[in-house]
Amino acid sequence: LGITVMLTSCTDKSKLLARTWKVSELRYSREIPADMKPVIERSVEEMRKSFRLTYFTDGTYLSKMNGQQLKGKWKMNWNSSVLSSVPESGQPKDFKIISLTENDFTFEADEGGEKVTFVMLAEK
Repeated sequence: LGITVMLTSCTDKSKLLARTWKVSELRYSREIPADMKPVIERSVEEMRKSFRLTYFTDGTYLSKMNGQQLKGKWKMNWNSSVLSSVPESGQPKDFKIISLTENDFTFEADEGGEKVTFVMLAEK
């Protein structure tokens, strides 16, 4: 039992997630068409300015963008490799955690069939 508790505590990164995050960068799995690049770049810049995602230790989260808020619940799987999110009014969604430290959080999301990697930084 002691070994199990030790192993679990080594891989549980939920305390690292419990803070406010802001977008640093978005990476797409496919090349963005040249005519779409300005639109995508403007969208990412707007996210950098206004999107904040706060995870709380009680398993709830709050996302804010342009004055709008979305609340929900979150949990990690046993080895902190998948983050499951359930918005108050929506379908559950899983995100693959690429890395999670005190200062950065990188995860992969499926956005309309396209894999997008979100690089987040802890808000100071």
